[in-house]
Amino acid sequence: MVINLQFTYHLEVSNLQSRDKMLKHVMLSKLKIISLVTAVSILSIGSFAHSAPTDPSINTTQFDLPVDQSIHYMTRQTWTTRDGLPHNSINAIAQDKQGFLWFGTWQGPVRFNGKDFEIYDDIRITGLPDIGIFSIALNPCDDSIYVAGARGGLSRFHDNRWLPLEPAPPFVNEVEIDAHCTIWVSSSEQGLLTYENNERVSQFTTENGLPSNNVYQARIDDKSNLWAATSAGLAVKPAGSTRFKVIEGIPADRIRKLFLDTDGQLLIGTGNGVYQQQPNTFEFKQLLPNINYTISAINRTRDGALWLGTYRNGVLRLYNGELQQVTTANGLPNNHVLDILEDQEGSVWVSTHGGLMQFRRSLFTTMQSHNGLAGDFVRSVYEYKNQLYVGTSNGISTVNESRLATFNPPHPLANQSVLSFADYQGQLAIGTYTNGLFIWDGERVTDHLTTDNVLKSEEVRAIATSEQYGVFLGTPIGVTQLVKTANGWQSKLITTRDGLQNNYITTLRVIGDELWVASVSGVSVIDLAASSDHSFKINKLDFSGLNDAQLTFQISLKGPYVFLATDRGLIYHHQKNDTWGIINRDQGLPLDNYMSMAFDGDANIWLGSNRGALFIAHDVFDDFLNGTIDKLTYQRFTEVDGMGSSQINSGSPAMIRSSTGRVWMSTARGVSSIAPSDLKSMVQVAPPAVISSVTADGERVTYGGHIPADTQRLVVNYAGLGYLMADHIEYQVRLVGFDDNWLARGSMTTSEYTSLPANDYVFQVRAAYPGGAWSEPVSFAFTRSEHPWQQSWFWLSIIFALGLAATILVRARIRFLNNQRAQLELMVAEKTKELKGLARQDSLTQLGNRRAFDEQLQYEFKRCERSEQPLSLAIIDVDHFKSINDRFLHVIGDQVLIELSALLSNMLRDIDYIARWGGEEFALLMPETTAKEALQAAERIRQRIEDTSYQHLADELAVTVSIGVASSEHYPNHSALLVAADKALYKAKQSGRNRTELA
Repeated sequence: MVINLQFTYHLEVSNLQSRDKMLKHVMLSKLKIISLVTAVSILSIGSFAHSAPTDPSINTTQFDLPVDQSIHYMTRQTWTTRDGLPHNSINAIAQDKQGFLWFGTWQGPVRFNGKDFEIYDDIRITGLPDIGIFSIALNPCDDSIYVAGARGGLSRFHDNRWLPLEPAPPFVNEVEIDAHCTIWVSSSEQGLLTYENNERVSQFTTENGLPSNNVYQARIDDKSNLWAATSAGLAVKPAGSTRFKVIEGIPADRIRKLFLDTDGQLLIGTGNGVYQQQPNTFEFKQLLPNINYTISAINRTRDGALWLGTYRNGVLRLYNGELQQVTTANGLPNNHVLDILEDQEGSVWVSTHGGLMQFRRSLFTTMQSHNGLAGDFVRSVYEYKNQLYVGTSNGISTVNESRLATFNPPHPLANQSVLSFADYQGQLAIGTYTNGLFIWDGERVTDHLTTDNVLKSEEVRAIATSEQYGVFLGTPIGVTQLVKTANGWQSKLITTRDGLQNNYITTLRVIGDELWVASVSGVSVIDLAASSDHSFKINKLDFSGLNDAQLTFQISLKGPYVFLATDRGLIYHHQKNDTWGIINRDQGLPLDNYMSMAFDGDANIWLGSNRGALFIAHDVFDDFLNGTIDKLTYQRFTEVDGMGSSQINSGSPAMIRSSTGRVWMSTARGVSSIAPSDLKSMVQVAPPAVISSVTADGERVTYGGHIPADTQRLVVNYAGLGYLMADHIEYQVRLVGFDDNWLARGSMTTSEYTSLPANDYVFQVRAAYPGGAWSEPVSFAFTRSEHPWQQSWFWLSIIFALGLAATILVRARIRFLNNQRAQLELMVAEKTKELKGLARQDSLTQLGNRRAFDEQLQYEFKRCERSEQPLSLAIIDVDHFKSINDRFLHVIGDQVLIELSALLSNMLRDIDYIARWGGEEFALLMPETTAKEALQAAERIRQRIEDTSYQHLADELAVTVSIGVASSEHYPNHSALLVAADKALYKAKQSGRNRTELA
């Protein structure tokens, strides 16, 4: 539950309308003041400040757009052991200068890059006596990380290496490092210890005036006073003094937290709430007298908000005098908060005994029923008279700048299940699910049409209006045309008997003199100008060439284009050129089914689906429509970005652009909105990129190092240290010395290179949020060594030796010169043949190597092209091969590769060709084999390998493979075929391994 200082007014309003407006205003103002004072004093529970309604049937809520100043509107994300944490108790949080987040857990220190957790639980590496970490701190002097544990161990992480320090007494409550690089260690038994230059130099105990040797935390303020929080109260050693003195006026029991506020004053977390230091004194006053929670964490964020962690009551946030609270009742993993940190991007991290939660500014603003919205299931959204109307299954709400209003009984619009909206002659037409059509002028209902008077169906799913032709209603039984005459409303029903595709209508749109009618079976266009009272000129659109689309959810106009959001993609029609096209998976999008669409204030396109909102940049969409590009790039946004739900509903309309340029979306859990400025501001600062590791054939490579000449595969892992939209970070890489151009990698955090030629290289990577600036590139330099026979000295030595031998032989046995020369030439020829054989054969498995395979691939591809036969390619990768090497040693790993080579060779046809691709990978050519046949063959291989026993090599050894398959039926050359098979293999590995995927 979210707790705010809510200004709640429960007014008796039965006779309010008869009073003078001025009297109302005065009385309401007085009531607001009284309510404000009352709310502040009793900390009443709620979500918003409600203003006194001028209409008893309209409930209003005040807010500001965007409403990210409230904890309630922040996007929350949670991590637990299910997401990779080694333990759900996160005792401490820190962030280093690179941007990595560090967590102290009972299963070791953890480093987090936004996606992956790196766990340091090997005490042989960290040098700690145990893995239980209770405190973690950043040293501002050298950007190193210090961790401390339950058994008193201290260790320093710097430049990817751990350095243990002289242990402190158990138990270490906290490590703090001041601006002078002095390390303060608060212990549970032997007071306060200090370290300088990583060596212990002094100690403070009760002999120095501390009230207890159980010290929880220490701080030095800007006046050089040393403060100590102990189990027996708070003590201070004034600047220049040698002894501590106990502070009176605060609880003389456990002081759990010290925090130096932005004004230099100290905040104290006690078992009885928060105490604030008074200026220029050692006196304290309780900050929130009515909050008597035990305070376990304190932080002040850059926006001025004060965050408080409690022992049993979750997390509190005090902002602009408003106190908000999040507990397990509304998503916090556990009510015992252990630490709070604001990261470099402004996100707030809250650690608990049940996991980790991130609070960050939402990309989307979402309003739901607990904010005052009529209902969570939103079907339609519309703008009328500069006011947003939100139609839900439980009624209608309006949004106007800073006010959300909901129609409540006895208002006639209260509790209506709304399906559609449209403008008609300056009024708003509202279509409902079970109660017909309402006409609303902004203040009152001017008409209510039902089956009792003029309608043919109470269910109004869509509305289209025309000044000339009247109002058209889409219903489950056809299209109802309404025309208002002097005798009232007249209606006419248009159905399949008149030529419609289907009577169940999903959406309508009037375009010029045409009515576009979408149904569950296709789209029909009614020529209104050519139709009469008794006959209709209807054209049924044929979408059989457009992925056989039938179900259309929304029809939109933009420039010369008509856009249709359908179940098979986004159809677009250029009216002037009379051309049609469709956008779906074939054009690079992840889905085919789209429920709605809109253009924002920057003309970027937004597509609504049941799996989130897709964003396509304006320039990209224009280039696609102009034919400059044939594939679209996009971003998909879901609940983790602040949407109420990934399910965007269908409605009439379900997505619109308001006059402010914001896009509003109807979802299954509220109405969500976003503006172009929201997206731009979120990506202003690029996430810094880091290179996590570089390995050559599984062996780690150091910066500036050499990789062996026979290296088959180089793998670089990297990450962007951004936490606002970690799932949307994009990467570009380049390998200077191989290709100087930046290569887009999308969201992939791994780059692989095979069979690099000998050279000096610099790998570079940079990161960006979607549409944002690129970070400064980070680099990793390395050199790939040459084979001896690739170096000039080798051949010079050979030539010199041969020449010397020839000279000796000539001088010694002139008569045998011809025989010796012939023998020498024979030796050279045999050696050359042997070297060529070695260059084409893998020494371990005796299969062909990568070079031989590449030649065979080119040959087979050309042969299959000539014979017009398909050629299929499979790349086979041994799952978790590094784990096999690590667990059973490399000799077992080599034997596994040898046995797999024999098994694969025995399973092949005479025309097939198998080679060792490199490392733990094999490549298989299957001439005259279709994609379907190749997939079946690859699956038989995968199953055969899985079923084979390897117990004779090592106990508990099991081997599985992942296989990527591609066929020349779909790819124009051998290079494209190879890339496709490699991508299919990557998909198989990403989908869980031990599987076969077809490109």
